[in-house]
Amino acid sequence: MKNKIAIASAFIAASSFSFAEIALTESLSVEGFIDTSYSDSDTGNASFDLNEVEISFLFDAGAVSAQVDTEYTTAADSGELDQAFISYDVFGGTLSAGLMDSQLGYEAFEAPGLYTNSLAYGATGQPDADEAVNFTMQLDEASSIGVSLINGNNSFIGDLAANDETITEIAYGRDLGNGLGAFVGMRSEANGDDLINAYVTYETGALTFAAEIADGETTTDYLLLANYAYADNASVTVRYTTEEEATGAGTADRDILTLAHQIALADNLCITTELSDDGSDEDEYSFSVGALFTF
Repeated sequence: MKNKIAIASAFIAASSFSFAEIALTESLSVEGFIDTSYSDSDTGNASFDLNEVEISFLFDAGAVSAQVDTEYTTAADSGELDQAFISYDVFGGTLSAGLMDSQLGYEAFEAPGLYTNSLAYGATGQPDADEAVNFTMQLDEASSIGVSLINGNNSFIGDLAANDETITEIAYGRDLGNGLGAFVGMRSEANGDDLINAYVTYETGALTFAAEIADGETTTDYLLLANYAYADNASVTVRYTTEEEATGAGTADRDILTLAHQIALADNLCITTELSDDGSDEDEYSFSVGALFTF
Protein backbone atom coordinates (compact mmCIF):
# COMPACT_ATOMS: atom_id res chain seq x y z
CA MET A 1 0.00 0.00 0.00
CA LYS A 2 3.02 2.30 0.36
CA ASN A 3 5.35 3.83 -2.18
CA LYS A 4 8.46 1.80 -1.35
CA ILE A 5 11.19 0.37 -3.54
CA ALA A 6 11.51 -3.28 -2.53
CA ILE A 7 15.07 -4.61 -2.57
CA ALA A 8 14.52 -8.22 -1.53
CA SER A 9 11.99 -10.61 -0.10
CA ALA A 10 13.33 -9.57 3.32
CA PHE A 11 11.91 -6.07 2.83
CA ILE A 12 9.29 -5.87 5.59
CA ALA A 13 8.34 -9.54 5.15
CA ALA A 14 6.40 -9.53 8.41
CA SER A 15 3.05 -9.91 6.71
CA SER A 16 1.81 -13.40 7.53
CA PHE A 17 -1.63 -11.83 7.05
CA SER A 18 -2.92 -10.40 3.80
CA PHE A 19 -5.17 -7.85 2.14
CA ALA A 20 -8.30 -9.25 0.52
CA GLU A 21 -8.59 -6.44 -2.07
CA ILE A 22 -12.36 -6.53 -2.46
CA ALA A 23 -13.34 -6.08 -6.11
CA LEU A 24 -16.16 -3.58 -6.71
CA THR A 25 -15.92 -3.54 -10.51
CA GLU A 26 -13.49 -4.89 -13.08
CA SER A 27 -11.23 -1.87 -12.59
CA LEU A 28 -12.02 -0.69 -9.04
CA SER A 29 -11.27 -2.47 -5.76
CA VAL A 30 -10.86 -1.56 -2.10
CA GLU A 31 -8.63 -2.74 0.71
CA GLY A 32 -7.71 -1.43 4.13
CA PHE A 33 -7.01 -2.09 7.77
CA ILE A 34 -8.07 -1.35 11.35
CA ASP A 35 -5.23 -0.89 13.86
CA THR A 36 -5.96 -0.89 17.61
CA SER A 37 -3.75 -1.25 20.66
CA TYR A 38 -3.61 -1.34 24.45
CA SER A 39 -0.53 0.26 25.99
CA ASP A 40 0.83 0.79 29.50
CA SER A 41 4.07 1.88 31.14
CA ASP A 42 5.56 2.12 34.59
CA THR A 43 4.50 5.76 34.66
CA GLY A 44 0.89 4.54 34.86
CA ASN A 45 -0.55 6.00 31.65
CA ALA A 46 -2.50 2.96 30.46
CA SER A 47 -4.81 3.46 27.48
CA PHE A 48 -6.71 1.68 24.73
CA ASP A 49 -6.56 3.40 21.36
CA LEU A 50 -8.01 3.10 17.90
CA ASN A 51 -4.75 4.05 16.21
CA GLU A 52 -5.86 4.16 12.60
CA VAL A 53 -8.51 3.05 10.16
CA GLU A 54 -7.54 3.21 6.51
CA ILE A 55 -9.51 2.40 3.36
CA SER A 56 -7.73 2.38 0.00
CA PHE A 57 -9.53 2.70 -3.31
CA LEU A 58 -7.51 1.13 -6.14
CA PHE A 59 -8.27 1.87 -9.79
CA ASP A 60 -6.53 -0.22 -12.47
CA ALA A 61 -7.04 0.18 -16.21
CA GLY A 62 -3.88 -1.33 -17.62
CA ALA A 63 -1.30 1.39 -18.22
CA VAL A 64 -3.29 3.86 -16.07
CA SER A 65 -3.93 3.37 -12.37
CA ALA A 66 -4.84 5.46 -9.37
CA GLN A 67 -4.88 5.06 -5.60
CA VAL A 68 -6.72 7.00 -2.91
CA ASP A 69 -6.03 6.18 0.76
CA THR A 70 -8.45 7.66 3.28
CA GLU A 71 -7.57 7.40 6.96
CA TYR A 72 -9.02 8.14 10.37
CA THR A 73 -6.74 8.56 13.37
CA THR A 74 -7.68 9.32 16.96
CA ALA A 75 -4.65 11.62 17.22
CA ALA A 76 -6.19 13.95 14.63
CA ASP A 77 -9.74 12.95 15.61
CA SER A 78 -10.73 13.32 11.98
CA GLY A 79 -10.61 11.72 8.57
CA GLU A 80 -8.16 12.84 5.94
CA LEU A 81 -6.30 11.78 2.83
CA ASP A 82 -3.17 9.71 3.36
CA GLN A 83 -2.29 9.25 -0.29
CA ALA A 84 -3.98 10.16 -3.57
CA PHE A 85 -2.09 9.77 -6.83
CA ILE A 86 -2.39 8.79 -10.49
CA SER A 87 0.13 6.49 -12.18
CA TYR A 88 0.89 5.89 -15.85
CA ASP A 89 3.22 3.26 -17.30
CA VAL A 90 5.57 5.02 -19.70
CA PHE A 91 9.22 4.93 -20.85
CA GLY A 92 9.64 1.47 -19.36
CA GLY A 93 8.71 2.65 -15.86
CA THR A 94 5.86 4.25 -13.92
CA LEU A 95 5.17 7.98 -13.68
CA SER A 96 3.04 9.03 -10.67
CA ALA A 97 1.67 12.41 -9.61
CA GLY A 98 -0.25 13.50 -6.53
CA LEU A 99 0.03 13.02 -2.78
CA MET A 100 2.27 10.06 -1.96
CA ASP A 101 4.61 8.69 0.69
CA SER A 102 8.38 8.87 0.50
CA GLN A 103 10.43 6.01 -0.90
CA LEU A 104 12.93 6.34 1.94
CA GLY A 105 13.08 4.29 5.13
CA TYR A 106 13.36 0.58 5.90
CA GLU A 107 10.23 0.40 8.01
CA ALA A 108 6.70 0.64 6.71
CA PHE A 109 4.90 3.84 7.66
CA GLU A 110 1.88 2.09 9.18
CA ALA A 111 0.96 -1.10 11.03
CA PRO A 112 0.70 -3.38 7.97
CA GLY A 113 4.27 -4.46 7.27
CA LEU A 114 5.69 -3.60 10.71
CA TYR A 115 7.23 -6.20 13.01
CA THR A 116 6.40 -4.02 16.03
CA ASN A 117 3.72 -1.69 17.39
CA SER A 118 5.99 1.37 17.49
CA LEU A 119 8.10 3.09 14.86
CA ALA A 120 11.87 2.91 15.26
CA TYR A 121 12.50 6.67 15.44
CA GLY A 122 9.09 7.90 16.51
CA ALA A 123 6.77 10.00 14.39
CA THR A 124 9.41 12.66 13.63
CA GLY A 125 11.83 10.18 12.08
CA GLN A 126 9.65 9.27 9.11
CA PRO A 127 9.05 11.37 5.99
CA ASP A 128 5.43 12.37 5.61
CA ALA A 129 3.28 12.24 2.50
CA ASP A 130 4.28 14.84 -0.08
CA GLU A 131 2.75 16.45 -3.12
CA ALA A 132 5.12 15.15 -5.76
CA VAL A 133 5.82 13.80 -9.21
CA ASN A 134 7.61 10.46 -9.06
CA PHE A 135 9.16 8.18 -11.66
CA THR A 136 10.22 4.62 -10.83
CA MET A 137 11.87 2.10 -13.10
CA GLN A 138 13.02 -1.49 -12.81
CA LEU A 139 16.56 -1.33 -14.19
CA ASP A 140 17.01 -5.10 -14.32
CA GLU A 141 15.84 -8.17 -12.42
CA ALA A 142 17.80 -7.13 -9.33
CA SER A 143 17.64 -3.33 -9.14
CA SER A 144 15.24 -0.39 -9.34
CA ILE A 145 15.45 3.38 -9.09
CA GLY A 146 13.03 6.15 -8.18
CA VAL A 147 13.19 9.94 -8.58
CA SER A 148 10.72 12.42 -7.08
CA LEU A 149 10.25 16.18 -7.45
CA ILE A 150 8.47 17.35 -4.30
CA ASN A 151 6.53 20.50 -3.45
CA GLY A 152 8.55 22.06 -0.61
CA ASN A 153 5.51 23.64 1.04
CA ASN A 154 4.25 20.19 2.06
CA SER A 155 7.54 18.50 2.88
CA PHE A 156 8.29 16.82 6.19
CA ILE A 157 11.47 18.92 6.40
CA GLY A 158 10.39 21.63 8.82
CA ASP A 159 12.57 24.45 7.48
CA LEU A 160 10.70 24.39 4.18
CA ALA A 161 7.30 25.34 5.55
CA ALA A 162 7.77 28.98 4.52
CA ASN A 163 9.04 28.48 0.97
CA ASP A 164 8.03 26.75 -2.23
CA GLU A 165 11.34 25.29 -3.33
CA THR A 166 11.33 21.95 -5.09
CA ILE A 167 12.91 19.05 -3.19
CA THR A 168 14.57 16.20 -5.03
CA GLU A 169 14.34 12.65 -3.73
CA ILE A 170 16.39 9.83 -5.28
CA ALA A 171 16.17 6.17 -4.26
CA TYR A 172 18.03 3.09 -5.49
CA GLY A 173 17.55 -0.48 -4.33
CA ARG A 174 19.33 -3.66 -5.36
CA ASP A 175 18.96 -7.34 -4.56
CA LEU A 176 22.58 -8.50 -4.24
CA GLY A 177 21.67 -12.17 -4.20
CA ASN A 178 22.08 -14.86 -1.56
CA GLY A 179 19.53 -13.12 0.66
CA LEU A 180 21.40 -9.80 0.74
CA GLY A 181 19.87 -6.48 -0.33
CA ALA A 182 20.97 -2.84 -0.21
CA PHE A 183 19.25 0.53 -0.49
CA VAL A 184 20.49 4.10 -0.65
CA GLY A 185 18.46 7.29 -1.03
CA MET A 186 18.51 11.00 -0.29
CA ARG A 187 16.40 14.15 -0.15
CA SER A 188 18.02 17.40 -1.12
CA GLU A 189 16.97 21.06 -1.39
CA ALA A 190 18.70 24.37 -2.02
CA ASN A 191 18.91 25.42 1.64
CA GLY A 192 21.02 22.37 2.47
CA ASP A 193 18.43 20.53 4.59
CA ASP A 194 19.44 17.15 3.23
CA LEU A 195 18.55 13.66 4.43
CA ILE A 196 20.61 10.60 3.50
CA ASN A 197 19.14 7.17 4.13
CA ALA A 198 20.79 3.79 3.59
CA TYR A 199 20.12 0.27 4.78
CA VAL A 200 21.08 -3.33 4.15
CA THR A 201 19.01 -6.46 4.71
CA TYR A 202 20.01 -10.10 4.95
CA GLU A 203 17.66 -13.08 4.94
CA THR A 204 18.79 -16.62 5.69
CA GLY A 205 16.23 -19.30 6.39
CA ALA A 206 13.84 -18.05 9.08
CA LEU A 207 16.14 -15.16 10.09
CA THR A 208 15.99 -11.60 8.77
CA PHE A 209 18.51 -8.91 9.68
CA ALA A 210 18.51 -5.19 8.88
CA ALA A 211 20.82 -2.24 9.57
CA GLU A 212 19.94 1.36 8.72
CA ILE A 213 21.25 4.91 9.00
CA ALA A 214 19.17 8.07 8.54
CA ASP A 215 21.50 11.09 8.54
CA GLY A 216 19.93 14.57 8.55
CA GLU A 217 21.33 18.04 9.08
CA THR A 218 20.71 18.02 12.84
CA THR A 219 20.09 14.36 13.72
CA THR A 220 21.53 10.96 12.91
CA ASP A 221 19.53 7.81 13.69
CA TYR A 222 20.60 4.17 13.51
CA LEU A 223 18.64 0.92 13.48
CA LEU A 224 19.65 -2.70 14.02
CA LEU A 225 16.91 -5.33 13.70
CA ALA A 226 16.72 -9.11 13.86
CA ASN A 227 13.56 -11.12 13.20
CA TYR A 228 13.14 -14.87 13.64
CA ALA A 229 10.07 -16.57 12.13
CA TYR A 230 9.81 -19.66 14.31
CA ALA A 231 6.53 -20.73 12.66
CA ASP A 232 4.63 -19.99 9.47
CA ASN A 233 2.42 -17.51 11.33
CA ALA A 234 4.63 -16.28 14.20
CA SER A 235 7.90 -14.46 14.76
CA VAL A 236 9.97 -12.64 17.38
CA THR A 237 11.86 -9.39 16.79
CA VAL A 238 14.67 -7.55 18.55
CA ARG A 239 15.20 -3.93 17.48
CA TYR A 240 17.86 -1.52 18.71
CA THR A 241 17.79 2.12 17.68
CA THR A 242 19.65 5.26 18.60
CA GLU A 243 17.79 8.55 18.31
CA GLU A 244 19.13 12.06 18.63
CA GLU A 245 16.27 14.37 19.50
CA ALA A 246 16.07 18.10 20.03
CA THR A 247 15.59 19.16 23.66
CA GLY A 248 15.52 22.91 24.02
CA ALA A 249 18.77 24.49 22.89
CA GLY A 250 20.68 21.19 22.77
CA THR A 251 20.24 17.59 21.80
CA ALA A 252 19.90 14.34 23.71
CA ASP A 253 20.77 10.83 22.59
CA ARG A 254 18.51 7.89 23.37
CA ASP A 255 19.22 4.19 22.99
CA ILE A 256 15.92 2.33 22.52
CA LEU A 257 15.60 -1.45 22.84
CA THR A 258 12.39 -3.10 21.63
CA LEU A 259 11.30 -6.74 21.91
CA ALA A 260 8.21 -7.85 19.97
CA HIS A 261 6.24 -11.00 19.27
CA GLN A 262 3.90 -11.25 16.31
CA ILE A 263 1.36 -13.96 15.52
CA ALA A 264 -1.21 -14.18 12.74
CA LEU A 265 -4.36 -15.75 14.18
CA ALA A 266 -5.91 -15.74 10.70
CA ASP A 267 -4.98 -14.52 7.22
CA ASN A 268 -6.33 -11.08 8.09
CA LEU A 269 -5.84 -10.82 11.88
CA CYS A 270 -2.45 -10.22 13.52
CA ILE A 271 -1.58 -9.71 17.20
CA THR A 272 1.68 -7.93 18.09
CA THR A 273 2.99 -7.76 21.64
CA GLU A 274 5.80 -5.32 22.42
CA LEU A 275 8.04 -4.45 25.38
CA SER A 276 10.25 -1.41 24.97
CA ASP A 277 12.77 0.60 26.97
CA ASP A 278 12.36 4.14 25.62
CA GLY A 279 15.89 5.16 26.53
CA SER A 280 14.93 8.20 28.59
CA ASP A 281 15.33 6.40 31.90
CA GLU A 282 16.98 3.03 32.52
CA ASP A 283 14.04 1.97 34.70
CA GLU A 284 11.24 3.15 32.42
CA TYR A 285 9.51 0.61 30.17
CA SER A 286 6.40 0.51 28.03
CA PHE A 287 4.22 -2.45 27.07
CA SER A 288 1.65 -2.72 24.29
CA VAL A 289 -0.60 -5.25 22.58
CA GLY A 290 -1.75 -4.38 19.09
CA ALA A 291 -4.49 -5.97 16.99
CA LEU A 292 -4.41 -5.45 13.23
CA PHE A 293 -7.30 -6.48 10.99
CA THR A 294 -6.81 -6.21 7.23
CA PHE A 295 -9.40 -6.44 4.48
